[in-house]
Order: sequence, then structure tokens, then C-alpha cells
Amino acid sequence: MTFIIMIIIFALMYYFMSINKEGQYTIRSMPAMSAIPEAVGRAAEMGRPVFWTPGISGALNNSSQGPQVLASISILGYLTEECVKAGVHIQAIVPLPDALPLVEETMRTAYLVQGKPDEFNTEQITFISEQSPYLSAVLGYFQRERPASNILLGGFYYESVVIGEAGNHIGAMQIGGTNNTHQMPFLVATCDYMLLAEELFAAGAAVSQDRDMLGSIKGEDYFKLLLMGIIGLGFLLGAAGISVIADLWGM
Repeated sequence: MTFIIMIIIFALMYYFMSINKEGQYTIRSMPAMSAIPEAVGRAAEMGRPVFWTPGISGALNNSSQGPQVLASISILGYLTEECVKAGVHIQAIVPLPDALPLVEETMRTAYLVQGKPDEFNTEQITFISEQSPYLSAVLGYFQRERPASNILLGGFYYESVVIGEAGNHIGAMQIGGTNNTHQMPFLVATCDYMLLAEELFAAGAAVSQDRDMLGSIKGEDYFKLLLMGIIGLGFLLGAAGISVIADLWGM
């Protein structure tokens, strides 16, 4: 049954990816994404920087953490462009060696798109590996520079609550997002806006406007509807004493 479900998911995703045309699929507006210009505007008014970090997560080829980092980097491109428009300094601290070149190129491209390539400085990106040194660097930066806005998007572990509380301590506006269920409560408690679970992937796709990413999300949504229908049918049949759906599910 698991194999059959996997085939159905792949088929739906492939179908919607293959028929997707430019601008055909749209993703609903999410408060956390709508708040990014507000976060940048706040930094411009206060004359302070914007801070971004993807969390300690893991390598990009990690099946559970890598996609979160890639989605976060897609959003970083949009965030950087907003900062360039407003003349706001953006600082990134990245603990992931394989993500570092992608982060640098994403920020460099954002400056280029806005016609200000000379303003980009590689010192806007700091690489510090391992959790404890990474956390120390972030907390030190918060105390020295006191960023007006703190953007935490990606695969987080216990550093989420530490960074989130440090951001609250300095009065930063905070936007969080992760697919790690064990860290969602901490980000919800400490952030002003939140991208919950797969909303992070949807936001990354919406920003990048990648046709394959948008098509795959469309396929996933249809599969969820199909799954809910099967569960509802199974519940009704089970109440009538017919266990065919439950038996199939248990195969």
C-alpha cells in the first residue's frame, strides 16, 4: 500500500509539473511573506540591519533538512532585493558549508537585479560551523548590532529558541519558519510571524516562481484531498461495519 501511495504521489506531481505553464499556478498570500517588506521598512526607519539565518539543519543532500534550506535561500533572494531597494544592510550567518556558495550567489544576484552590484560585500555573509560557535556568533552579533528584524527560516534545532528569545530581548521583529515539528512551538512562541511546516516550501516556490516546484505543490495538494476523501470514506464504511478501506490500509 505504501508503494501504491508513492506511485500516486509521483504521478500527480509529474502530471501537474508537466502541464504547468508560466503563471498558471498561484499560491495564496501568507502573512509571514507579506510581513517581509514591513520588516525591511522597520529596519530602514530605525537605521539598523536585517538578519537572516537558515539554522544548523544539515547538508543540502539531507532528504529532510536540505529542502528547507533551499526554500529559505529562495526567500533570502526576495528579502535581499527588498533590503537593496530600501538601502538596508542585510547580514547572514550561515553554519552550512555546502550552502555557503549558494547563499553568496543568491545575495549577489539580488544586488545585480536591483542595479547595485557594487554594493554587495562578501563580509555580509559569515560562515561559522558547529552549533555552539554558531550560536555564540549570532548572540554576539545581536548584542553589538541590534538588528531591527530577524528572519529565521530553515531547519532548526535547539538554537531556534535561543535565537528567538535573543531577538525578543533586543526588540527585533521576527519571522520564523521550519518543517521540524519539534522546533515549531519555540518559533511560534518567539516570532511575530510564522511559516508552519510545508508553508516554508510553498513560500520558497512562490518567491522563485519555479514551474516544477509550483507544479509539485499542486500535485501534493490534490493528493491530500484524495487522502482525506479515502479517510472519510473509510470512517463511514467502518461505522457501517465494512472494513475494506481499513484492511487495504493495513496491507
